[in-house]
Amino acid sequence: MIPLGLANVSENTMEVISQITVFFVFPLLWLYVKTNKNNVVFNSFFDKPGRLSWGLIVLATIMGMIFSVGISQIQFYILAHTLPNFLVTMLEDGNVINTSNVYMTIFTFISACVLAPIMEEVIFRGFFLQRMAHKWGIKKAVIISSIIFGLGHFDVIGAFMFGVVMCLLYIKTKNIWTNIAVHALNNLIATSMQFFGGEESGTISITELQAQSNLWIGIGLTVVGLLWLIPYVWKQWRTVKEVGVPPVRFINEQKVVNSSQENEVYSQVIVTDRLMAIELPDEVVNKLRLEESDYVTVSVEEDKIVIKKAHNR
Repeated sequence: MIPLGLANVSENTMEVISQITVFFVFPLLWLYVKTNKNNVVFNSFFDKPGRLSWGLIVLATIMGMIFSVGISQIQFYILAHTLPNFLVTMLEDGNVINTSNVYMTIFTFISACVLAPIMEEVIFRGFFLQRMAHKWGIKKAVIISSIIFGLGHFDVIGAFMFGVVMCLLYIKTKNIWTNIAVHALNNLIATSMQFFGGEESGTISITELQAQSNLWIGIGLTVVGLLWLIPYVWKQWRTVKEVGVPPVRFINEQKVVNSSQENEVYSQVIVTDRLMAIELPDEVVNKLRLEESDYVTVSVEEDKIVIKKAHNR
């Protein structure tokens, strides 16, 4: 999906640089700092455990686009008949790619089809999904991260559904490059449609706007998209907790398992009437991919205490 800030790119070179800095450089720098702070290797988000499934990539892109276009048509129809002035203003404010400058056109395509997919997938599916899954559970993480992702786009409903599919796709393949490929192909199609189908100028009338909106086409496309999306989401959703989020590598693996080093990690012991609880460090939680309702086994091997995730209680 294309971020709000890329919908209308200015011809001013300094503004282009500032947009790259704000929308791509700062978020990735922030992510790099956060991953290092949490003892996670930044490059581990880009690990490729297997080959890309191009059949799945193309299918997910096509069906996702059909659903997104259908939802957009429905929203367009509703706004055209309920808030026509708002819709006219939104369209006239600049939702068309500026083709007057070849460099601006190239920048728009690179931003939408290369930079945005990498940045958004690494942050939303790579980092946010990981952190939220460890705090609230993987299912809540999928929903919350997708809501945040959807709020950053014009088509909130379509972007939310896109975010859910991307989360499940990442969990299934454990390969962020699959997500990046789907995201890039999706943005390439959307940007090309704007490039070849947009008009540079002209006043938009409310009557013309309402005549162009077609509710039944939107409903039809949405239904076609859901014919694939619902079975796919349902199938992945049922096993998402057992599969878990893709693992990440840690900067200092020994910090997690070896307590004989000077850099020890201390845990608080809490004793109640019935239970004794030990607060595990974030590194251990991340390493074992623990969630709130999980259980662990504790055993002593030689001079070390070994903690493992219990698959069956």
